[in-house]
Amino acid sequence: MVLSYGFLNSLSTGYLLFDADGEIIDCNKAAARLLGTERDELMGRNWYESKSGAVHEDGSPFSSDEQPAMVTLRSGEPMADVIIGVDNPGAARRWLLISTYPLISEGQSKGVIASFVDLTERVRREHARQLLLEVNRFVMFSSDGGDPLQHLCDALVKYGPYAIAGVAVASSNRESGFELICGATQTEELYEEMASSPGSKVSGLGAIGSALRTRVTQVVHDLNEHPGPKSLVKQALQHGLGSVIAIPFDSGRSPAVLGIFARGAFTFDETTVQELEAIAKECEFSIAHIRSVAELAAALQGTLGVLAEMTETRDPYTAGHQTHVGSLGEAIAIQLGLDHKMVTLIRQAGEVHDVGKIAIPSEILTRPGRLSPLEFEMVKTHATIGFNILTKASLPWPIAEVALQHHERLDASGYPAGLRGNEIILPARIIAIADVVEAMTQHRPYRPALGLDVALAEVRRGAGTIYDADVVNACVAVFEADFTFGAVPDANTTLLNG
Repeated sequence: MVLSYGFLNSLSTGYLLFDADGEIIDCNKAAARLLGTERDELMGRNWYESKSGAVHEDGSPFSSDEQPAMVTLRSGEPMADVIIGVDNPGAARRWLLISTYPLISEGQSKGVIASFVDLTERVRREHARQLLLEVNRFVMFSSDGGDPLQHLCDALVKYGPYAIAGVAVASSNRESGFELICGATQTEELYEEMASSPGSKVSGLGAIGSALRTRVTQVVHDLNEHPGPKSLVKQALQHGLGSVIAIPFDSGRSPAVLGIFARGAFTFDETTVQELEAIAKECEFSIAHIRSVAELAAALQGTLGVLAEMTETRDPYTAGHQTHVGSLGEAIAIQLGLDHKMVTLIRQAGEVHDVGKIAIPSEILTRPGRLSPLEFEMVKTHATIGFNILTKASLPWPIAEVALQHHERLDASGYPAGLRGNEIILPARIIAIADVVEAMTQHRPYRPALGLDVALAEVRRGAGTIYDADVVNACVAVFEADFTFGAVPDANTTLLNG
């Protein structure tokens, strides 16, 4: 069979012909072009064992046993659609989609024909897409916690795929150059030897040091020709690293550099550089977003704290009541398995559920005797007043709604609207029980504390009729797990045993 002449030479698909020993005996023009070499240089050699090598999508090398042509020679079975990366001197890594077919004559294998097409752009776009998806996903859920810089490094190694990704900031010791604050590598050994451990001091020479000083992206296409620190370059080459990029960005605390090492030389072409710079910008946005969320959360908590204090100035005998209700509501919500965000909102709702009492005369709130029917009707207005105050403050759902509904009861015997059953939102059903239990366990001007046993007996008695039975059971469970007012519940404790 001849591949180098006629019709096959006019195709964009590359073809290689191997003999029974795995040596290349012919190819068409496209094969030589895709492999970045000349036809004469391919003849007589085993391409997979040449210095250009072959790697998986994760950057790890193909062993001789798993290379498609060798598998087909050994087994006589075709191999279809195997993705291989090929490094060529002076060019970025090329990705090929390879299929191999056995050449059988008189029942014996006479060789293999391999066909391959260029997948470089498709693989590069897929890697870039995966990276952006990971970074954007983290931006969307960043309020749940986590380190965006470490997340970025992990994603670069996993989806890049790159051998090393790390973030460095200028060292406080000028002689030390920079400090690595986080990083990820394909192997633990590589991280320990090349990237060192977080907080270590590394020389400021080379691409990363230059990027820190100049605030301009630095690219080293071939580490063999890199004039940077010889010890680092030597280590990099020993691990098969061929190129590096250093991208300056704002870490939110200080100027930083994202350093990425790739196994192949000439990995960071112009398009790849632009994509990685865009990803670094996305990470900047993520950091700013997290900071904004934290600031908003602090502002919200500050607002709720002020509202709670204003309420207590009107009713000093119940000082701490709202905070206690919030902490018990939080514990009950954890026991019920609600998500972290809702648990926090329920705690915050409890901390201001009685804010409407600010409009009730203090002499009524602090009176030791029984209230008249008219006075009691005035006290009942605190639910609606609290809802109006919290609504105008534009607080997140369900904080205002809890203030409105925390005196509603399942049998419609509550106030202000006489809601029934599931018309009462779950957060309000939780705070309703927390409110009753906390109030009965504390001293009031008109009666001494009744104790926890009496309080729990009261809500058990009303379970399923005036109180939500599931919430009652959760409330009992948290006290059986030694809950105390003022303690900070932990979602990882035995509160979640049920």
